[in-house]
Amino acid sequence: MIRLCLGVLLGIAGIAGAAGCAGKSSTPPSPPPDTCKQSDGPAADTVRQSIAAVPIEVQGSSWVEIARGHTRKCRLYWVQIIPTIASESTPQQLLFFDRNTPLGSPTPDPKPYITVLPPGDDTVTVQYRWRVGGDPECCPSAMGTVRFQVGPDGKLKALGPIPHS
Repeated sequence: MIRLCLGVLLGIAGIAGAAGCAGKSSTPPSPPPDTCKQSDGPAADTVRQSIAAVPIEVQGSSWVEIARGHTRKCRLYWVQIIPTIASESTPQQLLFFDRNTPLGSPTPDPKPYITVLPPGDDTVTVQYRWRVGGDPECCPSAMGTVRFQVGPDGKLKALGPIPHS
């Protein structure tokens, strides 16, 4: 009788546990809605002037914007640029802004394979990748990340070393 009761209790506990797991989703929660307004970020003229100030090494090419974003608290903005004449491994550049104030780029020289990851409240995380050994142009195997924020002095601050710089 005790074994039967114990078996029933374990069975019920198993069903309850399975029901609890069935209700959980394996997909991550969706990010909060974007509350930043266009007026919180850099003006079009500010971005244009900042892009025009970046030296370009590819003859007959010019910089074009390929992506942009900002932190969730609407202070730190970024714009990613690449030359119009480009391949998979063409160096790119990131430009940062404290709202409408240009902060410049975190690296003096453009870098290939830059990816900006989903933002934090006050930080932007940048993933740098680079080729090692016989890596094909499409597939660099080395990777590192660094977070950026606006420092107390109002300048762009890296929270760690910039990989492969």
